[in-house]
Amino acid sequence: MESATQVAKLKDTQEITCSHCLARKSCLISTLNSSENNELSSLIHHEKPMAKGQRLFLQGDNFQSLYLIRSGSFKSCIVDESGERQVTGFHFSTDILGIDGIDSRKYTCEVEALETSSVCSLAFDIFKDSPLKTNQKIYNRLLCAVSCMMFRESHLMMVLGKMRAEQRLAHFLLDISQRMHDRGESAHEFRLSMARYDIANYLGLAVETVSHLFKRLEEQGLIVANRHRVRLMDMDGLHYIIAGGYGDRHAEKSLVLPVAG
Repeated sequence: MESATQVAKLKDTQEITCSHCLARKSCLISTLNSSENNELSSLIHHEKPMAKGQRLFLQGDNFQSLYLIRSGSFKSCIVDESGERQVTGFHFSTDILGIDGIDSRKYTCEVEALETSSVCSLAFDIFKDSPLKTNQKIYNRLLCAVSCMMFRESHLMMVLGKMRAEQRLAHFLLDISQRMHDRGESAHEFRLSMARYDIANYLGLAVETVSHLFKRLEEQGLIVANRHRVRLMDMDGLHYIIAGGYGDRHAEKSLVLPVAG
């Protein structure tokens, strides 16, 4: 059982508005106009930052709110009866946390901050208790977000289950790259806030294997890894590994991603 001090207390909020939020352009409410935004101000609570290692909620806690990540990153884990944790996902700015609790009214996993992070909370009951027309628009956006997340995560788990170790890590790096690109950030260089043992747990590999694979990808000239920062030097080469290629390969040209609009 986690002590009370390990779970973030989100009662106090900062004076931050949606209109001034850096994550607004790709947030759940990005399609709302200024008038609808004002209607929403009393429904979304901008929580104070959480420290690394704090839990947003625990597995089995009563479901009350959805959480929109404003900054930072989180990991989600399922805890078995023996206390062992299985990492089920990594979550970044504009992702939605707490969706797993909608059906059972209890959160089915625990969520922990990987670095100093902040969230906005949205009480789920507003969709049935409030007459604001804005709610339907948010609800529709939420359904789209849930659908996209379910497809990406189910596809990822299916693919990882069929891949050898090197393919899993290459796929993981390209998945993070795509998610950064979708947020308007660099797809070629980004920060991995999670520890290597969390990556290993998520991919079903030993920590030593993950460390060895990072080194091998560097030796092949595919990536440059400096502590938590990773630069993808040859994205075609990583795709080649996923497709079943072995050993070194020098791609004729790097994959060029479209510039986010």
